[in-house]
Amino acid sequence: MTENWILQEIEKTFSTQKRVVILDPTGSVTNILPILEKKSYVILKTDSNNKEEWQRTKEELMIRYEAESKYKSESVVFYVTRPKSELSFLFDYCFTHGCVDLSNPVDWIQKKIFSTTGLQITLDNQKLLTAIKLGIGKDIGWWKRILHNLEEMVTIEEELIPFLHDPQAYFSDKDQDIKRFFEEKLFTLIKQSHRTIPAQTLATEVVNYLFHHLIINQVPKELMEIYYKWLDSKKYSTSLQNYIDAYSIQSEINLWEVHPDHCFVSIDRKQLQEITKEFSDKNFVKEKLQVLKPRIKSRKAINFTPKWWEDVVTIIEFDNSPLSKCDTFENVCKFYTNSFHTLDRAIRNIYAEFIQDKEIVKPLQEHYETLNHELLDRWFEFHKEYQTNQQKYLPYIFAHAKPHTAIIVGDGVRYEIAAYIAEMLKSKCKITMDFMLADMPSETEHNMTALYVGNTKDIAVHSEREKKLSEITGKTITYMNLEALHYGVEDEFLVLTYKDIDNAGEKLQLGAIKLFNEFENVLIEKITLLLNLGYHTIYLVTDHGFVLTGLLEEADKIETDVNGKKEVHERFVRTVEEQRDKDWLMFKRPYDVFNFVYAFKSHRPFKSRGLYGFSHGGFTPQEIIIPNFKFTKDVSSVPALEVVIHNKKSLKEVTGEIFGLKIEAKSTTDSIFSTSRKVQIQLYANNILFTTSNIIPIVKGATESLEFSFSGKTEVTVVLLDANTQEQLDSIKIKKTIARDLGGLL
Repeated sequence: MTENWILQEIEKTFSTQKRVVILDPTGSVTNILPILEKKSYVILKTDSNNKEEWQRTKEELMIRYEAESKYKSESVVFYVTRPKSELSFLFDYCFTHGCVDLSNPVDWIQKKIFSTTGLQITLDNQKLLTAIKLGIGKDIGWWKRILHNLEEMVTIEEELIPFLHDPQAYFSDKDQDIKRFFEEKLFTLIKQSHRTIPAQTLATEVVNYLFHHLIINQVPKELMEIYYKWLDSKKYSTSLQNYIDAYSIQSEINLWEVHPDHCFVSIDRKQLQEITKEFSDKNFVKEKLQVLKPRIKSRKAINFTPKWWEDVVTIIEFDNSPLSKCDTFENVCKFYTNSFHTLDRAIRNIYAEFIQDKEIVKPLQEHYETLNHELLDRWFEFHKEYQTNQQKYLPYIFAHAKPHTAIIVGDGVRYEIAAYIAEMLKSKCKITMDFMLADMPSETEHNMTALYVGNTKDIAVHSEREKKLSEITGKTITYMNLEALHYGVEDEFLVLTYKDIDNAGEKLQLGAIKLFNEFENVLIEKITLLLNLGYHTIYLVTDHGFVLTGLLEEADKIETDVNGKKEVHERFVRTVEEQRDKDWLMFKRPYDVFNFVYAFKSHRPFKSRGLYGFSHGGFTPQEIIIPNFKFTKDVSSVPALEVVIHNKKSLKEVTGEIFGLKIEAKSTTDSIFSTSRKVQIQLYANNILFTTSNIIPIVKGATESLEFSFSGKTEVTVVLLDANTQEQLDSIKIKKTIARDLGGLL
């Protein structure tokens, strides 16, 4: 409001004159100058550093000359930082034109407030001077609240986080009295007496006060609200993390009294260490989990609450009791897909985070294995009911498939991975989560053959399996690696292979588990892309799952005492002769010279060559129960404006580096939703995006012409997208032809 009162006086003068003087010897309204500049006024200022009379006289002479020559016909504001009695060449402007006299700012503001509100001012002069400066940008309501003591002039709630983020920059444009006023409030906040210290030191002391009281769970309410805003701020998140990294937590703190929304992952880890150390004490574990529940469930400090807490809770609190009611093999499978797979995911996440910390992993792994043993007992009890339904599944899909069907064939996509992907995509499409039973042995060559071709001799070469699938189905199927999928693909039937999970697992074993989340993100991204490309039905299937052995002792491995010739793998054994061990499961699977495949009634590996940790080929739910998911996207019942590339014929081959693109908007309906659309053009070369246009609004019946460059490429794919949904609307491949310049000889 301060600036409004000053502007009113200036504008009143400018209605009849073109010169006005602002006398501000105390520097009370320096902050108004940027506001005046935005008004396009010419501002000529005196320099308060000119102390000598001759300096001031010379300066005023030059300012006056500049105003009456360079700015003769313009409105000029003279901002003067000395008393009227010291003026020389600017003196008469105060009388012949206009003057905003702030020589006595307290008296000036009292008159303004009284004339506006009728209120008498009770603030002391120093606070009133501060209020004049702070009142710039505030409305009259702010002044009323200040005068009635309903609001502080400087609110810590609004100003603290910007100050903590960059203390020196925050104070750089603040007057000394405002800085002092703010410092006093901060020292009061942290219960200290005011003293002169660097801005960064003060900020660190405030943060240390906050962190200390988070640890003892005694943060003042006002400061807690500010802390929550800081936690939620993207703009100021870097400074918070820097303070956290620099803060030293005392070793003698009580871990279980810390505020649930604290920001110290190191405390979380120490709490987990205590829980796993006393894991055999069920009452202790239960009590500590109850203390942690508010933190785990809270959304306030979500960016600082480790996700593995949810995995710890899943492992500790998992309920296996429904297993007792599973009286068929199918019911055991349903228990796994409805519930137990979440436990597999939880222990995998624990391995990924803590595999090098045996003290943490071992108790959790032992508890998991107890639960898993109960599952396996039930699973093996009904194993004779097992019957694979993996044979010829891809031919079955294509026998019923309509155009724009895509199948992602993963290698080693465990059910829990697919379930997570479905959870992430449930808002984008309809998902059918079914399961399939992999054939034995559950390994790539055998099971991929089962998927593509069916019960025949294993086909080792992947391209041969694809060739057989095309022959069986009689359909034109496009095959590619999932990673190569890109905008511009329009084939009616797609089979996309994704081998990263199994490849990484076999090469890196447990070292690969930190990569699994990235593999999941690729699947999520590519399924989303398929939906945007217009594929209405997308299947996610796989050859087999896998088991993770975690911490493994040599004694945990299984000896293979076999009669006759054998071939030992980590999770299965091939033999020529039939074996009699009651703990072995037999499957008649002729392969080369071998007649039988045997799996042990356990998830533990056989003693074999190579690394241990990630494995498949055996007969456990984790390997055999695999996803058979379908993602479908219904065609919208609300017709949208149809936008296409109009000049496709002329774009098949283009001479030169530049080509023109014409897009056309048309609609076959009169729906109000099909009158306009926002689109975007993307250019790809070798499946890599290299150019993206601005967003182009287009209306029904309109055409838009654009020019693009090949950028040195010989072939590009042009993709027309809906700018909001990223749905592919149209595409075309364009080849650049090199035509020799004949110099007009033709």
